[in-house]
Amino acid sequence: MTSSEQSASGSGVSGGVAPPPARRSVWTTREKLVRIVWATVGRALWVCFPGARGALLRMFGGSAGRGCELARSVDILIPWNVHLGERVRIAERVILYGLGPIRIGDGTVIDYRAHLCAGTHDMTDSRFPLVKPPITVGSGCFIGLDAYVGPEVVLGDGCRVWPRAAVFKSQAPGTELKGNPARRVTDAERGG
Repeated sequence: MTSSEQSASGSGVSGGVAPPPARRSVWTTREKLVRIVWATVGRALWVCFPGARGALLRMFGGSAGRGCELARSVDILIPWNVHLGERVRIAERVILYGLGPIRIGDGTVIDYRAHLCAGTHDMTDSRFPLVKPPITVGSGCFIGLDAYVGPEVVLGDGCRVWPRAAVFKSQAPGTELKGNPARRVTDAERGG
């Protein structure tokens, strides 16, 4: 086969299909080791010592203010990316998928099975690299049962997210949201 025939048939690659692009981990070796320790030893301590959950989060690089209440089954993927203000209450089976930073303000309540997802993939790149945009939840917010908050969302102070709502865009303080995708709740829907 001549070199021009190779070029025409896909640069010498059999079948004319280019090899997939190389993929690399975004996590350092140290981060991988800390994640393993968090998922094993850290998880056991989390379950056995409820009063020490804030301290445990701090030990792994995150932060938790005074008076935080974190349920036994809260799932925190990357503890060093989770930062809680004071008196934050997080219910059972909440997922804090903190690939990127998740910041939660004072007095915020996150209800049962809510999911905050600070991570996604760049779908415009054939390697689908991980991107880690932050989530910021203001003070005095409420995120309802089974609600979802996506990457890059900022919820201003006092926002209310109704059960099962899916929030994909940032919202001004005091906004009340429902639906998928989430939209503002009207006065009529509020009953007033």
